[in-house]
Amino acid sequence: SRSLHFFLAAWPVVGIWFTALGISTMAFNLNGFNFNQSIIDSQGRVVGTWADVLNRANLGFEVMHERNAH
Repeated sequence: SRSLHFFLAAWPVVGIWFTALGISTMAFNLNGFNFNQSIIDSQGRVVGTWADVLNRANLGFEVMHERNAH
């Protein structure tokens, strides 16, 4: 019973915090972390990874999806 009451009390608080986080993220156009060129070798050249490929694809999709965001 005590754990149920804790869950019922904590659930709206967590929802409100995540809603505020989502609204502020959209309001300031924060699209998450951008790890472009995250791995560099000893000579300063970029080592491409699958994460870079996915990041580039996501950025391209974002540009096409949210035309008025910038």
